[in-house]
Amino acid sequence: MLELIAPGGVQPFDVFPGHQKRNERRVYDYWEVGALLDGLARCPVPAVAGLDEGPFTLDMHDDARRFAQYKQSLMSLTDFGTAVLAGEEDFPRHNPIRRWWGGTLLTNERLWRWGAEKRALIAPDQGVAHGS
Repeated sequence: MLELIAPGGVQPFDVFPGHQKRNERRVYDYWEVGALLDGLARCPVPAVAGLDEGPFTLDMHDDARRFAQYKQSLMSLTDFGTAVLAGEEDFPRHNPIRRWWGGTLLTNERLWRWGAEKRALIAPDQGVAHGS
């Protein structure tokens, strides 16, 4: 998501996956993508700026004004988001993580990581440094 937002002036649905969209990855469903985007923008140290409405809930979708405002938001990365994308900062060092994914509760203390070099998941107890 950060890669897709990095150019700036990106609207929320530009980062949602779909046919003939920049994000063709279908790892998360519609509601999960919205929740992840909220998590990047509405946290103690945000990685994303400009998300004007939220949270991404059914209530927001049911309110035409709020939903329109959400869709028209122009997002960009914060300085922190740019540093996270560059591998110079670690998002969970500054923000709480607590979400279920694939039957696993991910928290800051039990956070699986993706090791880009080895192209494999790294278990939480292996003490991965940021940027790995």
